[in-house]
Amino acid sequence: MKNKQALYKVGNGELLIMLPKEFDHHSARQITEQSDWYIVSANVSKIVFDFQNTDFMDSSGVGTVIGRYKLMKGRGKVQALNVNPSIDRILTISGLYKIMERIEN
Repeated sequence: MKNKQALYKVGNGELLIMLPKEFDHHSARQITEQSDWYIVSANVSKIVFDFQNTDFMDSSGVGTVIGRYKLMKGRGKVQALNVNPSIDRILTISGLYKIMERIEN
């Protein structure tokens, strides 16, 4: 499966973002715009970034997560789901685990 775009599921105040294979500058802008729209329009209180299909994440992906955290501050929480070892390393080194919780499926 060539996963080039993120997929979104909204329900019960939760926004699940199934991230693409490459979470980079090409996908980060679209994810930012779409997730911000859902956060505001659906009154989201929790974002779950699902890394199940993600093999690569660059600084644009890190910035997107930080931006959604800032938008969610005071509204709810941000979580990471299905994190593989390479993404775990990026989330650890970047300090993202200080602002988001890793959860298991």
